[in-house]
Order: sequence, then C-alpha cells, then structure tokens
Amino acid sequence: MHTADIQAALKKKGVTQKKIADDLKIKPMTVSDVINKNRISARIMCHVAKLIGRDHREVFPEYFLKPPKRSHSQVHV
Repeated sequence: MHTADIQAALKKKGVTQKKIADDLKIKPMTVSDVINKNRISARIMCHVAKLIGRDHREVFPEYFLKPPKRSHSQVHV
C-alpha cells in the first residue's frame, strides 16, 4: 500500500499514530517513520496492518514479500 493509503485507512478506522505509539510504548515519530517507509519495524508494521484489518504482507509488501537489500552479508558456516 502507498503511504497515503495507509494513513487514510487509519483515519477511516479512527486510529491515530499517537494511539499506535501508546499501544506499543514507543514515540509517535517512530510510527510515522514506519508508515512513511523511512524505517523498518516488523512489530509496528504488523500492528498497523492489524488495526486497519489488512494482512501485513499487503500493507508493506516491499518488506515482507521481498527481503530487504543489505549493503553486505556474512555467511556463517
């Protein structure tokens, strides 16, 4: 989903970013960063998706359907 669609879905459900932050005991700015896709947090993404009644893979497919790119990888044998 696009950021604006996530925000609209939250507004339609009457859910604020402050409420999400309070639920998870984090700062509202952290919630905003995740919704705006400037930060990755599976915990916050799953909570947001649950609140809007959608599957987290549908709301944040770029994270859950494709592994994030890393600048380097280490292989442990």
